Amino acid sequence: MTDGERYAPPPDDRWDPWGGFEATVNSPRPEPVIDPEAAREILEARRAARLAEETERELIRLRARRAAEKQFAAEEAEEAKREAANSSRVHDGATFLLDLPATPPAIWGKGDDVIWSRDESLVIVGPQGVGKTTLAGQLLRALVGLQPEVLGFPVQCVDARVGYLAMDRPEQARRALGRMFAEEERSYIAEMLRFWSGPLPSDAAVDPEIFVRIASRLGAEVLFVDSLKDAAIGLSKDEVGAGYNRARQFALAEGIQMVELHHVVKNGADGKAPRNLAGVYGSTWLTSGAGSVVMLWGEAGDPIVELNHLKQPINEIGPFKIRHNRETGLCEVFHDESTDVIALARRAPTGGLSAQDVACCLFSTEKPSTAQLEKARRRLDRFVADGLLVQRGDGGRGRGNAARWYPAAPSRWFEGVEEAS
Repeated sequence: MTDGERYAPPPDDRWDPWGGFEATVNSPRPEPVIDPEAAREILEARRAARLAEETERELIRLRARRAAEKQFAAEEAEEAKREAANSSRVHDGATFLLDLPATPPAIWGKGDDVIWSRDESLVIVGPQGVGKTTLAGQLLRALVGLQPEVLGFPVQCVDARVGYLAMDRPEQARRALGRMFAEEERSYIAEMLRFWSGPLPSDAAVDPEIFVRIASRLGAEVLFVDSLKDAAIGLSKDEVGAGYNRARQFALAEGIQMVELHHVVKNGADGKAPRNLAGVYGSTWLTSGAGSVVMLWGEAGDPIVELNHLKQPINEIGPFKIRHNRETGLCEVFHDESTDVIALARRAPTGGLSAQDVACCLFSTEKPSTAQLEKARRRLDRFVADGLLVQRGDGGRGRGNAARWYPAAPSRWFEGVEEAS
């Protein structure tokens, strides 16, 4: 077969070599086999299948995480049990409840008159400029053995160092405290005192072991916190107050004694000194976790301010006034004859004093409350026990007038007063 025969067109003269292509190009597009609604259903089904697969994978991860958390908690609980079995904080019931000292062991105070008890924090509160740092400085001196007492109450000195966290205006605290120490004490205080200047590295409300670490770094057995507002931010919030108290309790549990300086609300009722813990600024947990709360009240720079014992380990101390010596930086009890119970009794040797008389003078009120009357009676009873007053009458409560108290003085003193009258 020749090439002409091989490629010769068919005898049909209607043959067109481009006819098939033109027919394909120009022919209308065929209708889809699947309609759009069915396509959407298929797409939704595929999406649902993928979602189910992803959901199952996520559920597996969540179940694994929950199982891991439970296992971790169980392991921590077992570890805590092992540690508790050997912990110094675990005591048997008889030892914890029955082996108690007759009175709380005092760091500052004596007998039943305890201002600061061991293993309980002391909080000194007051407005600005009334001498909180001054009082803290005297405690600082007494704790390291440089003076025997503060405000007439003995202070037990410590064997280890004392640390002072000067966070609130450290330069001002430095000047106030510096007046209390002499150059000849330099070598001794260089060894016994350690100061931290400025903010702490973390917030005490979120870092419960901060005081333990700081005390360890300073080698201190006692920490002064000056002041609470600089140790934790947002003290008016209960979660912050509770967090700070947890840090405090961690320190106390490790044998670190705490003195904390803090502020009060602006004023009590009628602009007078607050007479209860509600006058302390911030969350209730700040005072709930403290063993003792002492308030200083007055105007900034006043040489004489009032001291009130708002929360007590045992007996209430005061109220009384203290006087600041601006030259030495020290403070002392100021005996105001208008509120001194013994002085009042001596001015009324024949008529004596009632509990109401004493309560009116002590609390600067014309109508003392029942609680104030009871506090006045306790004060009078202590003076009787100390031999400074004698009680006459049946001791009935009533309005405080049934029993009266007189100065314990020789009978000739009374006779002289009666003759003079």
